[in-house]
Amino acid sequence: MRKILSGMLVSAALYFEASSLQAQNLPSGQGPRPIAEPIPLGGSSIGSQGFPASGPMVNPLSYGQPEDGPIDLSLSGLSPSAFMEEPPLIEFAWYGSVGARALKRQNNGSLGSAYLGDGDVLGAADFARLTEVQNFNQLRPAMGWGPTVTLGFLENNHMFEFYGFYIPQNSTSISNTDQGRLSSPFGSSPPPAYAPPGFQGINGLWLNADTMTTTMNSAIGNAELNYRYASPAIKDVEFMFGVRYFDILENMVYSTNDSGDITTSNPRLEANYNARAHNHILGLQVGSEYNLRVFRHLGIGMMTKGSAGVNWWNSQVSLVRGDGLQGFSGSQNGATFASILEMGFYADFLLLERARVRAGYNILWALGVAEASSQFDYNLRNTTGSRDIGSIFYQGPTIELQFLF
Repeated sequence: MRKILSGMLVSAALYFEASSLQAQNLPSGQGPRPIAEPIPLGGSSIGSQGFPASGPMVNPLSYGQPEDGPIDLSLSGLSPSAFMEEPPLIEFAWYGSVGARALKRQNNGSLGSAYLGDGDVLGAADFARLTEVQNFNQLRPAMGWGPTVTLGFLENNHMFEFYGFYIPQNSTSISNTDQGRLSSPFGSSPPPAYAPPGFQGINGLWLNADTMTTTMNSAIGNAELNYRYASPAIKDVEFMFGVRYFDILENMVYSTNDSGDITTSNPRLEANYNARAHNHILGLQVGSEYNLRVFRHLGIGMMTKGSAGVNWWNSQVSLVRGDGLQGFSGSQNGATFASILEMGFYADFLLLERARVRAGYNILWALGVAEASSQFDYNLRNTTGSRDIGSIFYQGPTIELQFLF
C-alpha cells in the first residue's frame, strides 16, 4: 500500500510541474533553448591534445590542462567554421595603362611603275625592251608609332575594359629622275592620243618623262571593348570576349613630271594619279592571355585574339594635273567579310605593388581589306579603280606603363 501511495504522489507532482510549464508563455519569435554544446575533452588544438586513450572515464580536465585551470571552449583551428566571421576578400578597383605602339606594314605587291628607255618610247609595244627601274615592292613602309590607352574596372576575377591605339599617317616614297628617258605603263594603255584632255604631254605625259615618284601614306586606328575572365580553375590564364573596330586608311600617289627640264617645273606637264582605300572593320572578338611569374619582379606572357565581322570599304581614284585640272575622279563602295588576327609576346617588369612596365612585340594580320596599291589601273579609261580585296600583315613593338588605382 505504501508503494502505491508513493507512486501516486510522484505522478501528481510530475503532472503539476508539467502543467505549470505549459502555463508559461514563451517570448515572441523564440523556440525552446538549444541543448548546450558539450564541453570538449581536450584543449583547442586537436593535433597537439589528441583524444583520451580507451579505458575507464576519468576527470576530463586531466587531458591537456591542470585541474584548477579554466576550461578552453574556443573552436579548433581545424574547424571549418573557425574563420566564418572574416568574409572572403573581393577586389573592386579601376586599372589602366598608357604607352606607345608601332606597326610596320608589309611591302606592297609587285607592280612595275617606271621603265628606263632611250627617249623614243611610243607605246605598249616598246615596253618589252625597257628596263624596269621602279616597282611598288621597292616601297619600304616605315615603322609608324602612336599612343595606346587602356581603362578598365575589375571585380575579383571579372574585368571590363576599353583598349585603343592610333598610329598617325606616315609616308614612304621612291623616286627616279632621268631627263626624257622614263616611261610608265600609264602611257601605253590607252595610247597617248586617247589620254584625258590636257594630259597628252610632249609625247604622251607618261612617255619619255623626266621624273616619276610613288608615295604611300597609311594610318591605323583601333578601339576595343572587352570582358575578361580569370578562371580560378586554370591558373594564370585570362579569357576575353568583346567587340573590336579596326580602321585602315591608305593613300598612294603616283607623280609624273614631263617638263623636259629636271631643274624647272611646268605644272601643265605634271600629273598626280591618286588611289585611296579606306577600311572600316567591325567584328566580335575572342582571345586569351597567359601570364607566368618567372622571378619576383619579372613575368612573361603571351596574348592571342581574333575578331570576325564586316568590312565596309571605300576606294577612290583620281587624276589631277599640276595646275589643278582634273582629268577624272571616281569611287566605289562595298561590304565584305573581314577578320583581324593578332598575337603578342611580352615581358612584365614589376616596379611597385600596383604598377608595372610591359614591353613586347605584336604581329597582326588583317584579312578581307582593300589596299591602295590594288586600286591602281594603268588603263586610264577605268575611272573608278579596281575592286580587289586582299590582306595586310603588320608587326611591331609595344611598351606600356600599367597601373592599378
